[in-house]
Amino acid sequence: MNELFVVFSNSLIALILCIVVGYVCRRRQMLNDTHTSGIAELLVKVAMPCSVFMSLMRPFTMELFWESIATFFIAGVVYLVGGFLGYVLGRAFKTNHKERKVWIFGVEFGNVGFMGLPVIQAVFGVEGLFYVAMALASFNLLSFTWGVWLFDKSEVTGPVRAIIRNPALLATCVGFVFFLTGLRLPTALEGGVSLIAGITSPISMILIGAILAKQRLKDALMDMKILPPVAAKLIIMPIVTWLALRWFITNPLMLGVIVTIMAMPVAAATAIFAEQFDGDSAMAAKLVVVSTLICVVTVPLVSLLL
Repeated sequence: MNELFVVFSNSLIALILCIVVGYVCRRRQMLNDTHTSGIAELLVKVAMPCSVFMSLMRPFTMELFWESIATFFIAGVVYLVGGFLGYVLGRAFKTNHKERKVWIFGVEFGNVGFMGLPVIQAVFGVEGLFYVAMALASFNLLSFTWGVWLFDKSEVTGPVRAIIRNPALLATCVGFVFFLTGLRLPTALEGGVSLIAGITSPISMILIGAILAKQRLKDALMDMKILPPVAAKLIIMPIVTWLALRWFITNPLMLGVIVTIMAMPVAAATAIFAEQFDGDSAMAAKLVVVSTLICVVTVPLVSLLL
């Protein structure tokens, strides 16, 4: 059996245990909306930025520098290809205006933060997080500019404002300066930041479990209309990414991280933006839930490509 397939499967099983804990805690009322909201804030504004920052604490080399720049732009291009695929599918299946926005955003953007970071760290180690940080920077910049514009053109924000309002993107910018200059935090302070970064993986998975517990899974799973965008996100996008990139990315770690990121389920931001900007929030929630459940099977299968 493919060794990477086994590693992916074992890592996902460990992460699934955390998801089950979150699901059970929510069902037993140990977690409620106030708790999950606070956990999400903690992750987005503290833990994830620390994790991204620490992933950039690597010795500077020109090879790693150019790989980081390449990852940022390659990820951005692949995201946009995903958006185009979502648009084509939306037209082909004659979705209405609100549904089409959700399909475009959902196929374009995967759950790089809550799901991508822990999966990559579990499978590829800390070294893989360096490339995730650059892909996440591209994700944040595009989602808070083009993504917002997609749902509501009047709410579009510029790149500078997107950086300021997004802690993970700001942490990427600061961390990249540290990477370029060789600067390091004092030992005690770096140790504290590293400890905080360490909670990202388990807490992210517990939060996903709590979010899943709020949904009527049966209704979501029985809605056949969401299968095309889910299949496009979980199967077509990583396969197309692998076919396109394997010819000119020689670093297997870099290639593996990018392909795996594109295999992540629909981003939670899809449901958040749909709710905030009057999109089809019900369909968006179903896409997030169903793709998160199915990725437990599809992500290890995608690893066979690698």
